[in-house]
Amino acid sequence: MVEDANSEPPTDAFQFVKFDNENADYLELEFENGIPVAADGQRMKIINLIGYVNDKAGSLGVGIMDHIEDRMVGIKSREIYEAPAAVVIVEAHKDLEKMVLTSHELRFKRVVDEQWSWLVYSGLWKDPLRSHLDKFIDATQKKVSGKVKLKMQRGSLRVVGRESQHSLYRNELATYTAGSTFDQSLAKGFVELWGLQSTVANMIDRRQRSEDNKNGGGAGS
Repeated sequence: MVEDANSEPPTDAFQFVKFDNENADYLELEFENGIPVAADGQRMKIINLIGYVNDKAGSLGVGIMDHIEDRMVGIKSREIYEAPAAVVIVEAHKDLEKMVLTSHELRFKRVVDEQWSWLVYSGLWKDPLRSHLDKFIDATQKKVSGKVKLKMQRGSLRVVGRESQHSLYRNELATYTAGSTFDQSLAKGFVELWGLQSTVANMIDRRQRSEDNKNGGGAGS
């Protein structure tokens, strides 16, 4: 049944995820230096926190991953994972990172995360590159502290709130109301400079096309 990529797995194949609960519930996770330390206001050891989130998220149908995976031996396989706590914690952690890290840090960290995951999946835990990547990841996590609020219902999961003392988000800058402190007139010069190379490149392309058309027209006359 599981090997058939077009068949839905039966509900009795899952231990933690339940499918008969239509209620909605909220979960608040608190992180310190990238590590989850509290759930719903209760500080607890990481193993207990994972168990708490696993039970709560699983009871609301959250936590199934069903995808086609590329194995190291060269074949594709259909894999189904049941991991409510992992799905929720990772989602909350990524959202908090978006709030406290710069866009440049986030862009590069996506590359690092992908490479780190590939090394671990491939059994290369002892490779020096993995430990080097750890140092970068650890450095980014020093600011990943705060709280994330999630809403779960019938298998769906979404972040509905977040806060952090290291937040780069500023309401007075992001707001579109008259109270905004962002000087929008500065954008004009920035946009012109930011797109300058693109403007020049397009100008050269138009000139080249014009010359090509002239040469082609002359040859065919």
